[in-house]
Amino acid sequence: MAGILVPATSTAAEAPSPPVTVEQRFVGTSEEADHAIAVTVTFAPTKETGPINNTVVRLRASEAAFIAQSSVSTSETAGGEQVITRRETSAPNFDIGELQPSETASISFRVYPKAVLPSGERLATVAVETQFEATQRVVSDQKVIASTVNVSQASYAVDSGLSPATSAGAGAGGATLLTISAAALYRRRRRKTLRGLLRSAREQSTSMGTKQAIDTALKRLGGSNSGSETAVEPDTTDNSDDTLSLDFDD
Repeated sequence: MAGILVPATSTAAEAPSPPVTVEQRFVGTSEEADHAIAVTVTFAPTKETGPINNTVVRLRASEAAFIAQSSVSTSETAGGEQVITRRETSAPNFDIGELQPSETASISFRVYPKAVLPSGERLATVAVETQFEATQRVVSDQKVIASTVNVSQASYAVDSGLSPATSAGAGAGGATLLTISAAALYRRRRRKTLRGLLRSAREQSTSMGTKQAIDTALKRLGGSNSGSETAVEPDTTDNSDDTLSLDFDD
């Protein structure tokens, strides 16, 4: 009796992943950048995946961060009609139309941690759902934005404004910077981040009561509503409480 051959189960039957890559890069290496994480989401179908359509992208910040709305931008190489459409929602949502192999569509934005330098904590997520044109199969994926900042990247925030006599007594200015407590650095940066958030809220507010409350909070944090920052001396001790309680009327 001849045996019956049963074909092995192919892994090709499994749902493939969406043809999307998410790149994240710490760019907060200046006083103005405030620990920003630059993120680029790129869709690039290949001959193997075939065209994609009906793609939805959802960007969500965690409680530890926020997405700068003004930093969100898109680009595409597809010809003809517009491929990327942004929905009018509070959180950035996008629809991507049909995308052929060799065509790309990209969404870029910046994520800012609310408190301290990011150390691998979850700052944001990119959720994707797309449909392959050939099979009509719908697949989804989620990417986590969780950058880690090392000591060398964070050292830009330390002001080395030491007098020549102090520097000579310490032996070497560079060695002195390396011994500065990370906690002290975090406190200074946290206060600066709070001031930036408050100034941004003040610019967007239409209520005089809210603006006055923010101005009061800024004074407590040692800042102004103009956006200018004064230098922080490296030997300044920060014993204040950064917790703010604001009763906004709008």
